[in-house]
Amino acid sequence: MRFLKIALAALLFATPSVSHAQGFGIFFGDEPSDLHRRDPRLPMCMTDRQIRNAIADLGYEDIALNVQHEDNIQVRATRGGVIYLIDFNACTGEIEGRDRLR
Repeated sequence: MRFLKIALAALLFATPSVSHAQGFGIFFGDEPSDLHRRDPRLPMCMTDRQIRNAIADLGYEDIALNVQHEDNIQVRATRGGVIYLIDFNACTGEIEGRDRLR
């Protein structure tokens, strides 16, 4: 019984506290500042098919993917008879800008 108490006490003192455990990171989104980002990123950016489906879910049709700039892609799509040029972020899944073309 005494051995069990000594082993448990040693285990408690050997275990790092929560504050020490939070200091360890490999910089893959595990830092506390990464958890409070304004635009949480998806684990992987969307594929072309996923982008088309996301834009279609917002009510657009005749969707054409144009130019990709890093995380964003320009999309030409129609909604309500109006053609729009959409700036879509493929990593957050959000529309960041929209210009009416016709």
